Amino acid sequence: MTRSAGTRPRTLARGALGALAATLLLAAPAAAHPYVQGGELPVDSLATMTLDLAHGCGGHDADEEAPTLEVALEVPDWLRVVEVADVDDYATEVEAGTPGGGGTVVWTATGDGVPAPAFDLDVVASGEPGEERWLGVFQACEETSYRWVGTPEEPADDPAIGVTLTEADPDSPPPPEEDPAAAEAEQDADVAEEDTAGDAADDPQDPVDTVIEEPEETVEDDTVEPEAADAAAEDEGGVGVAVLAVLALIVVGAVVYLVRRRGSTSGSGGGA
Repeated sequence: MTRSAGTRPRTLARGALGALAATLLLAAPAAAHPYVQGGELPVDSLATMTLDLAHGCGGHDADEEAPTLEVALEVPDWLRVVEVADVDDYATEVEAGTPGGGGTVVWTATGDGVPAPAFDLDVVASGEPGEERWLGVFQACEETSYRWVGTPEEPADDPAIGVTLTEADPDSPPPPEEDPAAAEAEQDADVAEEDTAGDAADDPQDPVDTVIEEPEETVEDDTVEPEAADAAAEDEGGVGVAVLAVLALIVVGAVVYLVRRRGSTSGSGGGA
């Protein structure tokens, strides 16, 4: 009985340790993924979202992880980025999307970087409370990179960052209005670019002009050649007339000479 009583606590302890180990093993991969601190965003409210990379590249041991050199957040249409906070050791670039949302936020290390940086953004989320939304993130180190883009609808090796939408925060300041002038200017630029492309496709002037120029040159050459031929013919005709005139004069002169000589001869014979 004593052995049995002593064995049972050990068995329970082993079972508890095994369960704890299994829990840690299951939780470790999830904790190693990039995530949004808190995992929630209130809808239609100005909120600060903290994107935490959780780890660097090349391993889950902090001493072995390579520093993160670049991070790119693909901003979905349901999320509007109002402002991106400055962070030490990283430069920020916001690539605009459509006036309604989208675009990309890129952080690039200005020095050696750190394995697991965290970035703060002031954002406004739209949607219905309770909805699960996903954020795609690209993480690059010197020799390794991750694309955290997998979703239930489109699975991938590296899962995207899940965010749950919640009720609007009554204590949050009202979200700022979008700059209508900037949005209109961007729309006008897009329309102008589309119009330019359409005009170029509908009215290809350059090829037509090139094709027309060649026949015009050929026609001019054909026109010049007959004129030159006519001029040459006229010159030849003039020379021929002159020659005939000279010959005629010679013939007339010869006839006159013969007539006069014959007359002289006849006069001399009568006198004898």
